Amino acid sequence: MTTTTHSTATERHLFTIARDWRDLRDALATRGTTWPPTMGIGLLSAHQSDDEAEAATWRAEALRSLERSPDQPGWTAAPLRLDVLDTMVTVEAGLLELTDQTAAAIQHAPITPAPPRRSWPEDPRARRTAEADDRRRNQLALRQGKDPRRWRYTGAQRTASLAALWLLARTQGVRGPWRPLTEAEKQRIDAVARTSAGLVERALDTADGRVRLAAPCPECGGPLDLHGGGGTAPAARCTQCGRMWVQTCS
Repeated sequence: MTTTTHSTATERHLFTIARDWRDLRDALATRGTTWPPTMGIGLLSAHQSDDEAEAATWRAEALRSLERSPDQPGWTAAPLRLDVLDTMVTVEAGLLELTDQTAAAIQHAPITPAPPRRSWPEDPRARRTAEADDRRRNQLALRQGKDPRRWRYTGAQRTASLAALWLLARTQGVRGPWRPLTEAEKQRIDAVARTSAGLVERALDTADGRVRLAAPCPECGGPLDLHGGGGTAPAARCTQCGRMWVQTCS
């Protein structure tokens, strides 16, 4: 029962990555929100601290430095969301490394083509048999080498979404030119898939989030928790007196 639940969660994480990868690429050039959102500070204080103001200035300068000046000739790149870019680089690198290592361990190597012969049998019938054997072996080697189910270490298929789908099929036990996963391999895939899916969901703001704010409650001085994500409006709530502040559209 535990193994089945574990496998189902892994499949869900891998599917999330494959499904949302295009949305992540689209989000690169969009203006997104940050988590935790700045509304928590804005609701509790009428001004930024010196450290916060300085940090905001440095962030703005860094973003501007990534863009070309409009008065320069040639193509000007659109600004990129660095948080999304960092997520994509991290997730893709981790999934590709995991898939490479998993494929190297479980994927059967295709047979090799027939080696060149230095000589052929003198008997015509024996020669025809040998030639037919070599043709069959070469055709089988070509067919196995081009099997689309195989994971390849070079080429266009090396993307996070396709790696997630390949691992998903291995987790589901789909048959092919590989042996079944061991329990240790399943656990490793689950760990990477769970972490990667969490990063993707946070970058797209589709996951629930909670963070403890540094500022105390302005009413009672108690600790404040900021809740949000998953498409819901961020809300700050005091864990001591229960008062809540919700972000509203201006």
